[in-house]
Amino acid sequence: MAVSKLICTCCGKEQSAIQFYKSESPFNKNSGKISVCKSCLQEEFKKAPEDIKHVQSIFRMIDRPFIYDIWMSSQEEAKLKSKGNQLNVFGTYMKNIGMKDFISKNWSDSEYDMEEQDEYTKQLLLSKSDSDISEQDIQELIHFWGRGLDYEDYVWLQNEYVDFTNRYECDSKGMELLISQICMTMLDIRKRRENGEKVDQQQKTLQDLLGSSNLKPVQETGANGAEQETFGTLLKKYENDRPVPEPEERWRDPDKISKYIKVFFLGHLSRMLGVNNKYSDEYWEEIDQLTVNEPTEEDEENSDGLN
Repeated sequence: MAVSKLICTCCGKEQSAIQFYKSESPFNKNSGKISVCKSCLQEEFKKAPEDIKHVQSIFRMIDRPFIYDIWMSSQEEAKLKSKGNQLNVFGTYMKNIGMKDFISKNWSDSEYDMEEQDEYTKQLLLSKSDSDISEQDIQELIHFWGRGLDYEDYVWLQNEYVDFTNRYECDSKGMELLISQICMTMLDIRKRRENGEKVDQQQKTLQDLLGSSNLKPVQETGANGAEQETFGTLLKKYENDRPVPEPEERWRDPDKISKYIKVFFLGHLSRMLGVNNKYSDEYWEEIDQLTVNEPTEEDEENSDGLN
């Protein structure tokens, strides 16, 4: 028996069943309709119609698939049908995925355009970043940690990863993978605790990962702490994995060694070969400062006057 009227779980109004989109989800088996009315879905969509993540979140909540190609074609179809009126992209898309080939699909059947998703994620992260992070840095973060994370999550994960690799020796692909999984599990625990959820299973997973990577405090072997490493090993790690940054201006050449090399080696060599360049110019400037000139007659007269 078909249901004639339904109550929207969003606005709470009782409305005709035709005001609700069809659904073959087992959770909507009794009514055969999505529990949120068309008007409420449209209002939610209008909050950020250009934000693809916001659009996808709507389909995720109502358990309908987001299929990139159909979404793009629905936008074009809505433009053609609008004829100067307000676009109804959401309604057009829901009509298209209501066809027999898609009516039984749910959120897990979504299909994305990966390049489009990556570009969107990069632009979103760049807009949220307050630092001088570059587009290449964003691309590396997405490649290393995966898609779909917030900017704060990427920053937190990267900071934790760098902290781990600074404290412990990480000289293999397997160790990098374990540490990255440890960081991801820690983030999962952090988020679940913020939502008041249990984290027993995640903590067990974290303990197993720490054990596999020999990073438990009770383990004496395996990945040793940085304080147990030799100075040479630390230098090798810093130069290979994290190059030393450019020093401050006052520490660039405090003993003027580079000046001596440029002036008295390169400059003198240039002078010997008859080459005029910046080194020979610096050489002659330095020589002029160190040269003692013979006194002139005017200097001698001034000297006699003082006596």
